[in-house]
Amino acid sequence: MNLRLCLLLLAVLCQPATAHAYVDPGTGMLLWQGLIAAVGAVLVFMRNPWQAIKRLFERLFRR
Repeated sequence: MNLRLCLLLLAVLCQPATAHAYVDPGTGMLLWQGLIAAVGAVLVFMRNPWQAIKRLFERLFRR
């Protein structure tokens, strides 16, 4: 068990202190937009899914 802890500590200490990475400023907004769209889709569908499905079939087979 002590060997695992030492190996973990060694692995953490060998990692670089900074990550020189670049994330485009638009990426954050894209993630927020996707999250908001997903929440909106769930809210719209979960409001009353059975009634929405029934209305869809009624519209399709009425014509």
